[in-house]
Amino acid sequence: MRSNKLSQVFLKNEQVLEKIADSINITKKDVIFEIGGGKGPLTKYLVEKAKKVIVCEIDKKLIPFLKDYNATIINENFLKVEIPKEVTKIVGNIPYHLSGKITEKIMKEQKPCTILYQKEFAQRIVAKPGNKGYSRIGVLAQTLSIPKILFYVSKNDFKPVPKVDSALVSFTPLNKEYDEGFFKFIKTLFKFKNKSVKNALLCGRMDWSNELDKRKLKEKVNNNSEKKVFTLNIEELEQEYKLFKE
Repeated sequence: MRSNKLSQVFLKNEQVLEKIADSINITKKDVIFEIGGGKGPLTKYLVEKAKKVIVCEIDKKLIPFLKDYNATIINENFLKVEIPKEVTKIVGNIPYHLSGKITEKIMKEQKPCTILYQKEFAQRIVAKPGNKGYSRIGVLAQTLSIPKILFYVSKNDFKPVPKVDSALVSFTPLNKEYDEGFFKFIKTLFKFKNKSVKNALLCGRMDWSNELDKRKLKEKVNNNSEKKVFTLNIEELEQEYKLFKE
């Protein structure tokens, strides 16, 4: 919903916009935080349903359009904004090149979220162990929430027409704390996801160079698995992390 200059296009299909708003299950008790309001095509549906809507929009040129709606406007980069505690749900059609960083931020919030992603990225979020798309971002999302693809959106529903289709993903938080150490561990592993856990840790030794020299790292990973990283479920990855920390 943001300008093309900022790697975003406008969702023009009113039926899809209304479908997105309906899928969030908003009540008059909800305070909604919208990432990237653009000209307000989704905002107008949100303000009808919610107690309050806070819109974060980085593009100053689009702020006048948003002022037509009864919403609180934040003209700032979402990645630099602190989400108010009063917010109960997060929604957004986000710049696809920032999908990873934005997902990481919203997962830390542990609030229900509904986000429109590039189709392939959405599929990585829900991919299971052994699947080609199983990735660090999927482990992050599935550790801290229950992600679900609600429906797909055709590229023809946008203007200008992008090269890819999109998908709407909901996240139901599991109320788990974000473990910085575990997700640093996962980030290293999935750089080498086709290798065994042991070899992936050795290949990623630069990530641990401040804490461990090469000899100590070799000793440390002795207890880690010979199984390939992409075959392990979240419980198994958490166990590998515990072994690595010992």
